[in-house]
Amino acid sequence: MDNKNYINPVQPTPSVADSKSNNGGPQTEQQFGSWVPVDSGTLGFQINAAPGQEVIGPDGNKYCVKEAPEQLSPVASNRMNAIPTPSSIVQMPPIVQPIALVPYTSQNQPLLQYDPYSKPVDPKRPAKTPSYKRKAYRGISLAAMLLAIAGIVAMLFLAVGVFKGNDIRAAYRATGIDLFKAVLIICGLDASSSYYAERIDANLTQIPQDVLSTLVVYALPIFAVIMAIILFVLVIVYLYKLSAGKTPRHFSVGALINIVLSISIIAILLGMSNGEVLTSQRGDNVKDFFMFQSGIYTGVGLIISFVISVLLLILPFFAKKNAYVLDKEDPALKTYIIED
Repeated sequence: MDNKNYINPVQPTPSVADSKSNNGGPQTEQQFGSWVPVDSGTLGFQINAAPGQEVIGPDGNKYCVKEAPEQLSPVASNRMNAIPTPSSIVQMPPIVQPIALVPYTSQNQPLLQYDPYSKPVDPKRPAKTPSYKRKAYRGISLAAMLLAIAGIVAMLFLAVGVFKGNDIRAAYRATGIDLFKAVLIICGLDASSSYYAERIDANLTQIPQDVLSTLVVYALPIFAVIMAIILFVLVIVYLYKLSAGKTPRHFSVGALINIVLSISIIAILLGMSNGEVLTSQRGDNVKDFFMFQSGIYTGVGLIISFVISVLLLILPFFAKKNAYVLDKEDPALKTYIIED
């Protein structure tokens, strides 16, 4: 590191010549009291002092040799662009330059420019997938429910079996209510039933000897009560489908059971009718049975219940299997057939 001379001028006594050179004005205070760097080659004399030592030069000023700050070498001039070589390195103040931030997530995306006069465009939303539900077919559910109610009324108030009067009994009609009372008596409850009095109570001594006859006599009222209960269950089922908007299409097991029970009751009545005639006359008795002319024959209530059970088995299939409607209200009430 080079050493450089610094001068601290001492205010001398002003002379007349100096006063005239300064036009009589006082010397400024900025020339005294501070160290000013000077070039030793321009002094005309040599300063012999150790670094940091203050000495008085021949001209009466104070001089001090101090260490000069480190300087970089000057930059050479550039002939191409005629940049002058500075006498020393000048550190310019830092320039804060803004950074351009481009909102890219990848270089493949286009750069968009904001247009203040453009109108916002609503984003395209994907179309909602329509929601479907099974078509209710409320008309079929209502018709099935009314048919089941009609079957119950026919079973309870119309004759299930007709018994003509003869030498050993009086004529009576075994309705569903009478047969229900017979079941109550069989279960040990107190009731009055014409069927029980004529078919069971009058033949208590003969029933235990013939097992088949015993089963037949007890089976008829039990089958009739089961049919009425199944019809009542079907009323509840179709009422639920009607109110909940469910499709009535299904295989009606209850209707099938009622058909089987109806045929069984008809067979029981035919067996009872043939039991009252001679073996040689049974062929003609079968004909009379279906013509409602035998001593015992099928009542109207059982026939109506049988026909209603057949209709209840078929009617649900009029509702199409894959028929759907929109889950929300559709003014057009359009039916859609969707294959599974």
